[in-house]
Amino acid sequence: MISLRENKKIFPLIGAIIVFVLSFSVLYLGDNTGLSDNGDFRRVLLANNMEYEDDTDHYYLFKQDYKMKIEGDTFFEKIAFLCKSNENQEIYSSPQFIIIKASKVMNFIANTITVREESNYNIAYLAFIYTLMLSLAAWCIFSFFSDKPLKLRITVFVLFIFMFCDAGYILYFNSLYGEPLQYVSLMLLIAIGLMIYKKPTIPRVACFFVALYFFAGSKLANVPYSIIVSLLAMSFVFLRRDKKYRIGVGISVLMAAVCIANLYMSIPDWMHDDTTYQSVFFGALKETKTPEKDLKQLGIDEKYLPLINTHAYMDEGEYPIDITTPEFQHDFYDKIGKWDVAVFYMRHPVRFAQKVAFSIENASCLRPLNSGTSKTVPMKYSNRYSLWSDLRIATKFLYNPIIVFIMAIIITAYVVFANVYMVKNRKGRDDRLLYTIMAMYVLIAGLWINMCLPIIGNGEADIMKHMFLFANCMDVLFAVIIIGIVNMQKRNKVISIAAIVAVAAFLQIEPPKEIIEFGQYNGKPIKWEVVKKYDDGTREIVTKQCVASRIFDDENNMWETSDLREWLNSEFIREFSMEDLARITTQQNEVMLTYNDRELAASGNHTHFWSATRNEVSDMSDSAYKYYVDDMVYIPTLDMMETIDVHGSYWILCPYGYNEKMQRYMKNDGFILHTNVDNVYGVRAAMRIN
Repeated sequence: MISLRENKKIFPLIGAIIVFVLSFSVLYLGDNTGLSDNGDFRRVLLANNMEYEDDTDHYYLFKQDYKMKIEGDTFFEKIAFLCKSNENQEIYSSPQFIIIKASKVMNFIANTITVREESNYNIAYLAFIYTLMLSLAAWCIFSFFSDKPLKLRITVFVLFIFMFCDAGYILYFNSLYGEPLQYVSLMLLIAIGLMIYKKPTIPRVACFFVALYFFAGSKLANVPYSIIVSLLAMSFVFLRRDKKYRIGVGISVLMAAVCIANLYMSIPDWMHDDTTYQSVFFGALKETKTPEKDLKQLGIDEKYLPLINTHAYMDEGEYPIDITTPEFQHDFYDKIGKWDVAVFYMRHPVRFAQKVAFSIENASCLRPLNSGTSKTVPMKYSNRYSLWSDLRIATKFLYNPIIVFIMAIIITAYVVFANVYMVKNRKGRDDRLLYTIMAMYVLIAGLWINMCLPIIGNGEADIMKHMFLFANCMDVLFAVIIIGIVNMQKRNKVISIAAIVAVAAFLQIEPPKEIIEFGQYNGKPIKWEVVKKYDDGTREIVTKQCVASRIFDDENNMWETSDLREWLNSEFIREFSMEDLARITTQQNEVMLTYNDRELAASGNHTHFWSATRNEVSDMSDSAYKYYVDDMVYIPTLDMMETIDVHGSYWILCPYGYNEKMQRYMKNDGFILHTNVDNVYGVRAAMRIN
């Protein structure tokens, strides 16, 4: 018989093992999966004396193998070199590099033992370290709840396995992004915070601040939030009254603050410049209706007005003004900072609210949608163990701006009220309750800061990836709410669950579409969704479902010469009657062009920017490189995306702007991604009829 004490120890251990096995299975059970580069890997590789083994299509394919630079004659000299960073002063430093160097040493030792090429680097060793850290966090959390009622233990275990082992989180482990260290550090902060609450000791406090240092350095945008966390962590002193412990807490807080501040000071100028450029020209000023007035308020010369709507990572030839000159450095970078952008938004609260709402909508997906997850198929989107990712998108609950704002305001008001109540009733104050309130302040600060900071600090560029921490905080908050509901009395529990279900159901309501029958395919009448009615009596329609699954083309994404266009205007309408064919009206469609095909453009002055949300997919398409095609039968256009029903995964009439072999498509969850033109996706035909 296992004693109660042994029972409390073995279940957290078993739970941690399950987390480890499940996480590694997400990455390596079957075809290996991870995340491809979106441009961030290069600086990490350079800083750590590494390179791609094969850099072909690294923007679209997950890469398992890399090469390490090794110098030295003896085993230990080589180990010492592996632990060194590139001395180039333009390369930033990060605690993430400590983890990467540890994985390099592991690779080198394994290569030596197995007599393989010593410079080989397999990213699986890095994933192993991250998985081990997540499992450690799981063990601490399960240990905290080990003496709680069975229903609570089961709830915590299920939530951790279901939510925090989801592929949306775990796929990051097979990458060189900062997000995996950010994620496991946050989970460790939560876990160690719980363990400190249970038994406060100086070693546990020290471990908390070590985890906070790794969290702050994983993404340098986390530094402001981390400083706030370190100050709120002073509440550790309330858990014990002995002087030695409180001095230890004070020293830990001071050291953490110094180290985190040093991280911020180490950010290179080029990183500050890039993010500032984007926060201004691709953030505060993006699509402004009063450009001259806004430039004046920001203190920017009006001669830089043509730079509005450009971002920092465009090709040099796309900028209407040279931004590499000393004059621009003096006129812009030396005068404008993030604080100026924040003040500008204070003067324009409505615009700021709109920008934040846009950011929240982009916090829907945990993994970046512009990164491939397969080693062999470019931009393949893996659905392995993605139940939570799919559910959080399907319910529209955790990324609807109105719901998120209401939740944040209510929870903030509740915690503030509880804090005020405690202050007024100091005689019966519970120090542990005060610690709990401080912990809630940490979570609330994380929500508000990570809701607003990305748009202030980096504009709309790559916003979905920058909202990863916000999405993570929302998931933690939702998990806390579920645990709270489980602890409620039955009546309150039913009311709370009913409220959540009702809100989620309400968000699914969409106005009904007008459906008609027109033409036939494969001997069956075709049902069409009416998209738009014109004053001349014609209607634009699109098939209600996918009528076939086909490649777009076997060579490139030029719509005019594509295999799909030829098929739609021949095979697809072969069974239409002469009367039906006579009702079809030729429609002139505008089609975006890739950067390499810009010389063919009939209008436009920039590449069409990438956006995954239906509301923003046509963003700035009016001024993008485009040409015009007269179509009889075509596929859904950008203008249809906001109103068209999803109904499967299918091609849309828009190429991916930075690769002539990639085309955009609507995914079955309602987001617009891109993939190779020779991959097979659904086809929904569109046309304009009398």
